[in-house]
Amino acid sequence: MRQRPLTRRVGLTVPNLTLENLTLAELLAMADGFLRQGNLRRAAELYALASPLPDPNRQDILVRRGIATHPVATTGMILQVLDALAAVPQSAFVSDGLATWNKILPFLEDPRFVEISDRHSDLLPIPNWHWNLQTVLWAAQQASRVEGDFVELGVFRGHTSLFVAEYLGFAAMQRVWRLYDTFSGIPADQLDPGWTAKNKAAYAGTFSREEVRERFAHIPNIRVIAGRVPEILLEDGPDRIAFLHVDLNNSAAEIAALDLLFDQISSGGVIVFDDYCWLAARAQHDAEMRWFSERNLHILPLPTGQGVFVKS
Repeated sequence: MRQRPLTRRVGLTVPNLTLENLTLAELLAMADGFLRQGNLRRAAELYALASPLPDPNRQDILVRRGIATHPVATTGMILQVLDALAAVPQSAFVSDGLATWNKILPFLEDPRFVEISDRHSDLLPIPNWHWNLQTVLWAAQQASRVEGDFVELGVFRGHTSLFVAEYLGFAAMQRVWRLYDTFSGIPADQLDPGWTAKNKAAYAGTFSREEVRERFAHIPNIRVIAGRVPEILLEDGPDRIAFLHVDLNNSAAEIAALDLLFDQISSGGVIVFDDYCWLAARAQHDAEMRWFSERNLHILPLPTGQGVFVKS
């Protein structure tokens, strides 16, 4: 195995140490130790070394690497859940707000999925977003057989749409993907209760339209459109829709978008609501459930926090 210099900290500055001839088990034990200690950066480095190596527990390594790479406020809880699932290491999967075990993990068995999601994981600082990406990818694959364009309402840095577009080879498709965002956060008059502080922390000054446009420059049939929903949809909206990804983080804009766009969704078209089952998005869930119930329609709630609807 390639030699890797490590620095040991015990309250004193000590010389770098070079550890030679480590077995995979020893490397993973060290990575797990750093993970438990809270040194996530060092743990991520060691898991990255171990990930390409042949091992029957490779999926477990990828899950742990994801946790170490993207620390969040609930990282401690995530590790506790992972410890509780230690008896099923080859199937345990833990993300923020989601844990599964004794389930097939098709995304971790798909090298292309793993490679593309890893390449863009820094754009969305949430650990192990794979189940959510799998949902959106499935929806886009279904919609690729349906007439109409793709639409995303709420883009952030473009993580989800970039992953799906590259996986599908969207640049070769004869359709357009329209990405709408204010690129300055949720408008103050559209904020749902509890979102004010989160909106400022997540959006204000953290990214720009220019940054996102550059990110999609290699995919000419993707348009990045700045504007407020619903007004921008009246100025520059699609005619027919095959796939709609809704991630505006506020109920007023999402309901207004449904009012404007629902009739333009083709039969067989798919809507994915990013926040439908997250507790922080209760206002969105309740408003959208009412909107669909009034039409005798139903959204499928998912444990990922998403909701899915297929138009008949």
